[in-house]
Amino acid sequence: MTHPKQLAPKRKHLPEPTNSIVNSVGKNGVNAEMDVKNIINLLNLRKLDSYYKLKLIRLKIPQRDSSHLAEELTSCIYDFQKCIQGANKADGIVSPAGTTILYMGGVRSRGKHIIVDMDDQKLYAYDGRQKIYEYHCVTGDEEHPTATTPQLHHTFRRHKTYRSQAYNAQMNYAMFFTYDGKAIHQSNAVTVTSFLKVAGIDSLGSHGCVRLSEDDASKLFQWTPMNTPVFIDMA
Repeated sequence: MTHPKQLAPKRKHLPEPTNSIVNSVGKNGVNAEMDVKNIINLLNLRKLDSYYKLKLIRLKIPQRDSSHLAEELTSCIYDFQKCIQGANKADGIVSPAGTTILYMGGVRSRGKHIIVDMDDQKLYAYDGRQKIYEYHCVTGDEEHPTATTPQLHHTFRRHKTYRSQAYNAQMNYAMFFTYDGKAIHQSNAVTVTSFLKVAGIDSLGSHGCVRLSEDDASKLFQWTPMNTPVFIDMA
């Protein structure tokens, strides 16, 4: 996207199979050629993203023609996990429906999941590799960020009709994904605010929730079962 603070390559949510894998990659993985190619591609793209590039500046991504590719890629995956997910999450393997594939900017190969892209102010709903919905959204303002690091949550409470007592605001089609009250819900003027936030006006936004237009929120609410993964991406 074009941003007044920097120019970043446009690579969001690449088409299948580029953004997913079929079998596990890394430690004791199947390491199929196409899956390895996709993981290396995702890692290289992550190093270009504004949030990730400083954190991954020392990450050594192997060449696909390396004679020690399996060992080098396992080490690279481990280092990525340690830098981005935390040392206690590092196991050197990427699974098709696991957590690391989301942190790498990919999608899970099966199951419904939602990705909130804070940089582009977009919400993506996937069923496995298939993208079902792509919506403009509005995340938190600079004083109430939806997240400050990439985070994986799950929906645990739903209300078709809901009014916030804290903010005296209507939040219909609310799907809560954090215990401090953050939810995906309907709101007004979402598309305009979304574009303004992408343009760099960080003072605009919610108190941490993810806002959608009423029509989009209604469709997503009907599509989303309880305990659906919600990944908040900083890229």
